[in-house]
Amino acid sequence: MESRYGILIAVAILAFAVLLPMADADAGDSGYFSYKTQLDENGLLVYKEVANATTVNDPSKEFTVEFSNLMFYGYETEEKAKAYANHTVQNALAAAYYSNPMVAYLWDYPVKQIEVNTTVERVDITSDTGTNTYYRAVKVTFTLTVPEGITSDSMKELDEAIKSFTVTGDTDADKVTNIMSYLDKLVYQKDEEGKISNIYSALVLKKTTSAGIAQAFLQYCVLNNIPAIMVAGDNITASDETKSFWNYVYLEGDHDGETYYSWYIVDPTYNVSAGICGYQTMIEYDGNSYSMSAALVTDLDLSSDNDLTTPQVNDKKYMRVGGPTFLEMHGEKVMLAALGVVLVVGMLYAVRSGNF
Repeated sequence: MESRYGILIAVAILAFAVLLPMADADAGDSGYFSYKTQLDENGLLVYKEVANATTVNDPSKEFTVEFSNLMFYGYETEEKAKAYANHTVQNALAAAYYSNPMVAYLWDYPVKQIEVNTTVERVDITSDTGTNTYYRAVKVTFTLTVPEGITSDSMKELDEAIKSFTVTGDTDADKVTNIMSYLDKLVYQKDEEGKISNIYSALVLKKTTSAGIAQAFLQYCVLNNIPAIMVAGDNITASDETKSFWNYVYLEGDHDGETYYSWYIVDPTYNVSAGICGYQTMIEYDGNSYSMSAALVTDLDLSSDNDLTTPQVNDKKYMRVGGPTFLEMHGEKVMLAALGVVLVVGMLYAVRSGNF
């Protein structure tokens, strides 16, 4: 009995030691949501390896990641161990794609399956009752490829294109609006079958789909220290896309007289005029009215399934800190009053001049 209690205590201590670093990482992640905080310890290793691959030296790059958390990932079959490793990699690749638009090796990930080769270790555990065999994934290897034609020179072109536009605005919300206005000038060009646009096609070629625009929007937010992510799914206003992309931004705003940060929806491709939205914000499309939550339905799966989720979005449209200005609240009445004054003055002038 004592030996069994000792084993249980040892396992508990190891579990605490494993989970504590993960808790610290979550708590220290700038205080707001990010996709990578949804990954386990091994997924984070894959994420960091891929997210740092922003330089293009060759068309393809092989990644090898050794898993560090092995104690609690023993499976009864080798197939289950490989399935865990594959799912861990796919989660990490999706998190990196939605968070790091400058990793060219990920640009085709939404339309290109990635094969994961897994090294599995067999573990035999012997006790009084016999020997149990388990399998655990200890290392993964996979290859990512940049889109055809993308080179180190392409990345230099992209860097220059990004620098050619300076984001302006007094607040983060003003900057978000400025970014949307700039990207709204890009030309929409439907992707060929099996291909997908990216930030290069958006900012260098100036012809793109929502995937490229969402990446460009995210990169400008990153450069201006505005928390933002990419989101994917079905967009009812995107008639030419089977998979559409948009963004969430984390802004400080006014909520019924209170000031705090919330996530908001931004669709810089199809709903620029809607601005910075909540999920109940209404938009018009094809003669019908839709809430943003009904028009943009989230589905984060890319070339493979993943377990990622998005943050809770505010229900209302963004309102600046301090609430609406006088013109925002009464602008329509002011305009009507001004038109009335102009009309009266015009009539008086006509009467006095004898032209009435």
